[in-house]
Amino acid sequence: MNTTRVLAVLACLLISVLPVNVSADAAEDIPTNAAATGSHNSLVAALSHAGLVEALQGEGPFTVFAPTDEAFAEAGFNLSEFDNDDDNATLTSILLYHVYQGAVDAASVTDGLTVEMMNGENATFSVVNGTVSVGDAEVTTADVMASNGIIHVIDAVLTPPSLQEPSGPTGPPGEICYNIITHTIVPGATEAECGAYMYLEDFEMNGQNVTGCYNSITHAFANVSQSVCDGYMWAPPVNLAMTAAATTVHTALVEALNTAELVATLSGEDNYTVFAPTDEAFAAAGIDLASFDTAEEIAVLADILLYHVVAGETLSSDLSEGTTTVTTANGDTVDITVDANGVMIGGATVTLADVPASNGVIHVIDAVLLPPADESPGPFDGVDCAVTIGAAETGYAFTLPSVTIAVGETVCWLWEDSAMPHNVRQIDGPASTTYVEGGVTSGVAASTVAFSYTFTEDMDFYYACEPHIGLKMFGEVIVGEGSPEPVVEESAESSEDTPGFLVTLTAVALIGAAFARRERSL
Repeated sequence: MNTTRVLAVLACLLISVLPVNVSADAAEDIPTNAAATGSHNSLVAALSHAGLVEALQGEGPFTVFAPTDEAFAEAGFNLSEFDNDDDNATLTSILLYHVYQGAVDAASVTDGLTVEMMNGENATFSVVNGTVSVGDAEVTTADVMASNGIIHVIDAVLTPPSLQEPSGPTGPPGEICYNIITHTIVPGATEAECGAYMYLEDFEMNGQNVTGCYNSITHAFANVSQSVCDGYMWAPPVNLAMTAAATTVHTALVEALNTAELVATLSGEDNYTVFAPTDEAFAAAGIDLASFDTAEEIAVLADILLYHVVAGETLSSDLSEGTTTVTTANGDTVDITVDANGVMIGGATVTLADVPASNGVIHVIDAVLLPPADESPGPFDGVDCAVTIGAAETGYAFTLPSVTIAVGETVCWLWEDSAMPHNVRQIDGPASTTYVEGGVTSGVAASTVAFSYTFTEDMDFYYACEPHIGLKMFGEVIVGEGSPEPVVEESAESSEDTPGFLVTLTAVALIGAAFARRERSL
């Protein structure tokens, strides 16, 4: 803020209405003068407790808005309650909210003037009917001069905005802490935490001089510039894709969404719940996005990413204890388990829940989820093969030339990408070269065949491979008891086993023999 803003027309008014009735020695520093007033014992004690006396004895100049002892009593301050580092840091933030770096006298105050106090938060002044206020405190005595600055006496203790209790609704749900300089967000930050950033320069804290961006609520330091530290603001959320990009821990996820062309999907009006793996999770999974460079591979990547997305907005408070199975955007299902250990989805743990977005919510997880492997239908999907016969490596024989099965069972023939084409065709007997007309066949010979046949009666089934029948590529299937033996019925006259037939043969033989003897006697 510009510390030289002056409203000249108010100077005389302010000087006339603000009595200078506090005795002071302009040759002494601010703490010495405050101690001498007799009405700022609580302020001096607080400065001493927080270790700020020496700081305010420095060269300055400083402008101090000094609450009276009555103001400290009304605020209920009890310095004994500030008994640890965190509490003392809070006390330091409160006291520094009463100090401005620079000398601002009454003549320089204007209605609506806003300045940044030394704790990094803004304070706003008002002038109404000649009465000057800073925040909710009125200036009762102005321009108490000291050797290193100016004291303005006020009638209330100022509370930094970051420590103020919300007086009403904090705005629409789902707002985020956004940095206008880095275009990043602080996932999980509250509105109070978002307003608690302050930039400290060579500031003594816990016995050390620190410079950097300090958060008076989380007590975290960041080594960033003052402009970045001052750039945090409580802002409306943005869409899922932009939110993921702004978290700073989802670079790989955003790159993957771009590769799979899913950014538009997560930037639309439809609400989604995204379980977002961190960059460390992508690295641990060994996913190299550069390797997804074909349409098929990109489709696989999209399937993986959509396995992390569930339609609709589901906050952590919406989840019931136990295990719930949900359907993901790729059509698969995944289990979400809530127990005393937290929230798990698949094999990943939710490390930060409920990061808001304008079209849904993000839950940060520590591992990449992989969809269950799709079981491709086999060549005999739904068929119960009692035995499967293939083509031998030589290409001239079946792997099982002879098999026996029960009636009602199925035989399957299968070969894939064989060096030569084969088929199955029924023949009329063992090792026969005669094909049965209209018989069982797998069709035209091919290098890939998946053929099955169910045998419903006792029989001997003989078959051959047409292209290699000359090389005796035969096979047989004995079903049940096999084919019955043929029955041949013969008449009594033709039977070799009947006595009549033997008598006839004997008679013919005797006649023949007699005829032969008669020929010789002649």
